[in-house]
Amino acid sequence: MTEVFSHLFEGTIWKMDVYEPTGLLAIEWRDNEGVPKFSVIHFSSGELAIDAISYGDRWWTLAAITSKHLLLHHYPQANQAQTSGLVAIDIATGLVAWERFNLQFQEATKEGIAVKQGFSSNNKVAVLDEHTGTTSIAAVDLKNLGAYDRNIRPALPTNAMPPITLTKQAIIGPYFFLEHGIRQLWAYHVEKENGFRLNLAIIEGEEVIFNAGIIDHLNHLLPETFFIIDQQLFFIRNNKREIVSYFV
Repeated sequence: MTEVFSHLFEGTIWKMDVYEPTGLLAIEWRDNEGVPKFSVIHFSSGELAIDAISYGDRWWTLAAITSKHLLLHHYPQANQAQTSGLVAIDIATGLVAWERFNLQFQEATKEGIAVKQGFSSNNKVAVLDEHTGTTSIAAVDLKNLGAYDRNIRPALPTNAMPPITLTKQAIIGPYFFLEHGIRQLWAYHVEKENGFRLNLAIIEGEEVIFNAGIIDHLNHLLPETFFIIDQQLFFIRNNKREIVSYFV
């Protein structure tokens, strides 16, 4: 594997979203006081588009990323599952492009940003123009709008076994498996003197072409091990403070 980039945040990674056509990866992370920060990475190069910007209070969180905007929405109460409020941050400048309050974000679509008004029980959504925040379609079924393929493919735990023996050590927890073209990717934990290590093995045909420790010094097993976007593999390590990418 060839490393593309690694980026260390001054806090804990919480959420991510991807807009694959322009190669943008949005990341929400929280500093040591729990204040949300937002960064956008060109994932094919590791170049930062915007880094560590803030908006509002701690209840603002990542909604989605589009070709030109980072969308944030707000939870007015900590115990409330419904959001209220939407803001668009211009990725080129890091500045607020527009704000709309009393709206519930639904989905970023090819026609625009789908929202609902307040706590409406109506199944119809309105569509906002991505660049201005104004309403371009007043009422439409969400299923009739064009969905973007976010295309983040995570490795999932499995009861299956790899076709080739990967280690003589005892495996702790399940294998995590993802098929990528003609390759099989298997992640697994082994016990070390100082905790656990996450290993990654890549099998092509009947040959193991890669098998090595990826994350060491773990205090517990990782419930999520890696994910793939296009031809790149991503790990979250250093206690969820660092994102690392490799070509596979």
